[in-house]
Amino acid sequence: MRLGSRSRFDDRTLTGVAIRNYSVLDRLVDDRRHERAVASVYNGETDADYAVLVSAAAGTVRDEEAALNTIFGLYPSVGEVRAVDAGPLGGVAACGDGRDGQYHVTMCAWVDRISAGIVAFVSPKKRLVDRGKELVGIRSEVEFPIPGLPADQ
Repeated sequence: MRLGSRSRFDDRTLTGVAIRNYSVLDRLVDDRRHERAVASVYNGETDADYAVLVSAAAGTVRDEEAALNTIFGLYPSVGEVRAVDAGPLGGVAACGDGRDGQYHVTMCAWVDRISAGIVAFVSPKKRLVDRGKELVGIRSEVEFPIPGLPADQ
């Protein structure tokens, strides 16, 4: 399984983090659709990137802004949170930066009416790149419109 040019990366610790992130998201959505859940780890695209953790849960979200604020509130070590473009699938999105031991983490999250997701970029040093654009690309590979729903849902 691939995510763009990234291949799956098997690391017990990082996979555990991706699963914990999914558990956070799963509590934020109603009418859960577990067959649409994701908790995976992928290699970084360059030597400067160590790994990318992707977690998402599908289900009804009543208040997108509140859910996004809840996600970042559960990760107090992630600061400098800023709104980013959510992309063509709509909703709201933000990214923030933090450290976890020896690694720098940029965590991005999206929430729309039918899903919530976290993409965490892990690297040995702080990257001065706009991860918001990468979030949109990764989200477009992970999330897709459900047949029968209007395009903005």
